[in-house]
Amino acid sequence: MKSHLKCGAIARWLLTSAAVCASVAIPAAHTNAGEAKGGKLIVGIDETASEYWSEYLQGVKDIGESLGKDPTVLTSNYQGDQLLAQLGATYSAGCNQCALATDPSSNAFVKAVVNRSAKSKVHVVTIWNRPEDIHPWDTDSKYWVAHTSFDGVMSGYYQVMALCKALNGKGKIAAIEGVPSTPPAYQRIAGLKKGLKECPGLELVDTQVGDWQETKAQNITRTWLARYGDQLQGVFASNDAMGRGAVAALKEKGLNGKVLVTGSDGSNIGLEMVKNGDMLATVWNDPVLQGAVSMSLAYAAAVGDIDAEKLSHAQRDFYLKQDVVTKDNVDKYLDLKKNAPKYTYDEIKKDFWKDSAGQIPEGANENK
Repeated sequence: MKSHLKCGAIARWLLTSAAVCASVAIPAAHTNAGEAKGGKLIVGIDETASEYWSEYLQGVKDIGESLGKDPTVLTSNYQGDQLLAQLGATYSAGCNQCALATDPSSNAFVKAVVNRSAKSKVHVVTIWNRPEDIHPWDTDSKYWVAHTSFDGVMSGYYQVMALCKALNGKGKIAAIEGVPSTPPAYQRIAGLKKGLKECPGLELVDTQVGDWQETKAQNITRTWLARYGDQLQGVFASNDAMGRGAVAALKEKGLNGKVLVTGSDGSNIGLEMVKNGDMLATVWNDPVLQGAVSMSLAYAAAVGDIDAEKLSHAQRDFYLKQDVVTKDNVDKYLDLKKNAPKYTYDEIKKDFWKDSAGQIPEGANENK
């Protein structure tokens, strides 16, 4: 848009006596520099307090910084309806070439988040939660670019096999599950069951729901210690926060390091507990990388660097690589925590799937 000022007005401003002047065009200012460069970056996280979400957000911000953008951060507090309300408010102002990377909080809200975004022509990449019966290629396929996660089944399997090895294939263990309605929770329990079939000498005496929370896990472990005493030899915790709760209960009885505990997510806390012997193992997931990849894919589709509908299924629904961490390799991952790579959009764009562990298999998101 241009504003045209009359010749006489310009002459008066310049205080000159020019006989003739042509019209002068003054460009109108853009109200949003980010929009001018290709749209907004929007990220939906579940909470601000957790280490995982802080690191995920760092990956998103790395991409934003490399593009000269400051991402809009929405926090759902694990409430999908709260996320939808925030998206509605964000989109209502108009969204030109906007890109969203988000956890929909639970399977129940995935379709609504995708539909709401598609109506506003916002390209979205989801993480963690996806119902088994919908995929990016069959639901709002132009705007639902991709879904990415970590393989919860392998995470659970790695944990139980670490316990099997450390206990020489025999002993009583108990398991603490995350929020049952979320794929990471039931996948990790499925991995536990898979490992138990390969290590039949391990006896699973109980499974309780800890909802990913440290305090709940601590109370659950206290109950187990009262019930089973020194017969309990291992605790399978579905994430590091619950692993820490289990360790806290064991410390009260002087049993930390004697009753073996495993966790998942590769948090600083988990890695330090593996290092000092309070925890046997954790599973490394890289949230900084996950944030960078998911935001980059959404942005690439928004600005036309990729056409989502021309991608293969394996490029639109995939796991990222992970690794089991024990005392043997924990120093490598502690160093990576302290010196995380700083990602840029141009770097990720060279190969969005460089760190893919392959397509999410059929049935993986089904709660069996």
